[in-house]
Amino acid sequence: MSVALFFISHEGIASNLLNIGEAIIQKQSSNLSWLEVPMDAPVSAMLQAAEDKLQQLDTANGVIFITDIYGSTPSNIAQQLAKKYQAHLISGVNLPMVIRLLNYRDSSEETLLQKALDGGRQCIQQDTFS
Repeated sequence: MSVALFFISHEGIASNLLNIGEAIIQKQSSNLSWLEVPMDAPVSAMLQAAEDKLQQLDTANGVIFITDIYGSTPSNIAQQLAKKYQAHLISGVNLPMVIRLLNYRDSSEETLLQKALDGGRQCIQQDTFS
């Protein structure tokens, strides 16, 4: 089985990134889940919702938490879970990162982490046209 992926983001981000990523690679992924945190949601309720979703994943090969903004409420929830599960946490998710995570599902945890980080960083570019 693959490394479990768990996305925690503000509303509308995780679900849309995953839908677009799966459409681009034209393959549905397994052993992943997501939670979107509403702006006014109680943290304790969101933490419990995340725990409930995590119980449905196969974490035997590890779990990687992915979040949108470092230091935000979704990120803080992900940090608590990553500590509890002794897992990795990636913040600053973007579409190229998601595509890498979905394309390399059968890789080892370390390889998957590196591919995700490389994809996320390498696709941030700035061009100047004068």
